[in-house]
Amino acid sequence: MSDEEDDYMSADILNGVSDQPVGIAKSRAHKRQLQIHSRFEESREVYKPKRPQSHAEREKERRDEALAKPISHESKGFALMAKMGFKPGMSLGKQREDEIRITEPISVDIKANRKGLGHEVEEVKERNDRVEAVMQKMKEQAAKHEELIDDYSKRRRIDENAKQLVKDIRSCRKVCEELDHRIGKKVPIVDWFWRSYKVVQEDSEAPKGYYKRRETEREEEYKYSNGHSAPEDPNYDVTMPIQELEAALLSINTYLRDGHFYCIWCGANYCSPEDMAEHCPGNTRGAHHGDDDHD
Repeated sequence: MSDEEDDYMSADILNGVSDQPVGIAKSRAHKRQLQIHSRFEESREVYKPKRPQSHAEREKERRDEALAKPISHESKGFALMAKMGFKPGMSLGKQREDEIRITEPISVDIKANRKGLGHEVEEVKERNDRVEAVMQKMKEQAAKHEELIDDYSKRRRIDENAKQLVKDIRSCRKVCEELDHRIGKKVPIVDWFWRSYKVVQEDSEAPKGYYKRRETEREEEYKYSNGHSAPEDPNYDVTMPIQELEAALLSINTYLRDGHFYCIWCGANYCSPEDMAEHCPGNTRGAHHGDDDHD
């Protein structure tokens, strides 16, 4: 066998081994390549250069070795304690029956940095302060999130209440107009109790050279369904303040109950105030649905 074949650390062989898959040898040549690769990896681990220790690491290693050694019997301190009856393994001082004492020296905490005394305590305090500040910020964000949820829920309740008020007002106006017509009223007791409609005016043929006035320049005219003149319709909707909607509903509902003995939520026209008081749950929507306190 040639020297080149025996030199399994040569570059040519190692380059060939790096491309070969690791596994069960398929031939004698493959087996030899696997052996060469294994030896190469072992040699890399053996001759792998170690990272040089820093000065602080060397000092710590020497200090730990010195502290691990027991007190020498030749030291003056040990000689003085021996004269007072001390023996290796004993504790110092008189021991009571219920007292447990240490027999090994207390470990020494060496200060290996250049930070001032108490700096570690200050670092711990600052770290705890940072953690507390983060926790406080998280609590504030959670409280703000809950406040936004409450505010959103409140706005939704207000919007739903406004929609219901508008619906009740429109129903009351429709019923009020119908009941007033039954008793022969020409106009409502309050202008807006009946709905008014805008009159659409058609332009008549004008002479040549006469310019027609624009629609915006005309004086708008409103009338009730029976043709009598009426003011502009207030057109109650959800954009109006809740207090205004509640006041309007209370006003027209009171007129329907007192003047016609009619309850908009019962959908019934009672015979008398006594009949209404006996059969109608109350003068609010909440009274009819069991949530009067909410209203």
